[in-house]
Amino acid sequence: MATKRVPPRPIAADSTIADMVDVLDRPIEYVRRVLEKLERCKRAHGDAQVRVGVRSRAECPNYLIEYVREDSKTRERVTHRDAAYSGSTHRELAPHHVEEARNWSPEEMNITAVSALIGRLRNPRAPSPRFAEED
Repeated sequence: MATKRVPPRPIAADSTIADMVDVLDRPIEYVRRVLEKLERCKRAHGDAQVRVGVRSRAECPNYLIEYVREDSKTRERVTHRDAAYSGSTHRELAPHHVEEARNWSPEEMNITAVSALIGRLRNPRAPSPRFAEED
């Protein structure tokens, strides 16, 4: 018997993890694993943020971890890419995935926003902070 293929669900070009929670296969586990990668980046670089892969599966999108540093000469804030990860296995992807800008949403979530998101997922009845959707 042939199985019916379900067409992949498209991901909006400006999506964040918070926008996709309702379609993730295992949202708490997915966000927990992303948060682990963010915490590792923050320990190494002092900052961390995440962008979702808009060309991957909506149920477990790939993601890119970045950090922001101030350039000592220009005083401009510069975003540096740390690593990209598979959304299904949470293993690091090859470097060419990181460089492909069209793979990633232009919208990011910082580590604080992702921490707040997992808190809401684990305890949906808790009152949400006033500024939870910012950043």
